[in-house]
Parts: sequence; C-alpha cells; structure tokens
Amino acid sequence: MKQVPACEYNPFEAVQTNVLGAQHIVDAAIDPGVKKVVALSTDKAVNPVNLYGATKLCEEKIIVQGNAYASTTNTVLSCVRYGNVVGS
Repeated sequence: MKQVPACEYNPFEAVQTNVLGAQHIVDAAIDPGVKKVVALSTDKAVNPVNLYGATKLCEEKIIVQGNAYASTTNTVLSCVRYGNVVGS
C-alpha cells in the first residue's frame, strides 16, 4: 500500500502488504536464487509519523536484513527511497 490515508484506514492491510509482503519477497527471491531485488520505499520511512511510514521502514529493514539470509547465495537485496512531495 502506498498512500497514507489508505494505510491509516486499513492498518491490517498495510501491515499485510508492506511488512509481511516484504518477508514473502525475500523468501521468494532467495529460494530460487534471484540475482537482484530492489524494493521501492519512501522518504516517509526516515522519521515515520504515520502507519504508512512505519510499515515502509519495516519493509526496508526486512529487505536489507534479507542479505544476511542470502549470504550463501548470489541474491542481492536493496532498497531505494523516493520523495514525491516538495519539502518532505
């Protein structure tokens, strides 16, 4: 989920999608030996003040830590952040 209001009104879905979904991506990438995974995050994960930012921060941590689980494989997991609001 990638909109603040949608996450605030549907917190269960936000966690299912952004947090647990990240874990599923890590597992799905490592098992078959996917070479590269790039997760798209947001500048709101830097200092989260809402559920959206908090779930994206968790997503980032899960993706980056996935490299420890993938250390014996060729899989590389990384995150990029974007900002789409002036001054955010």
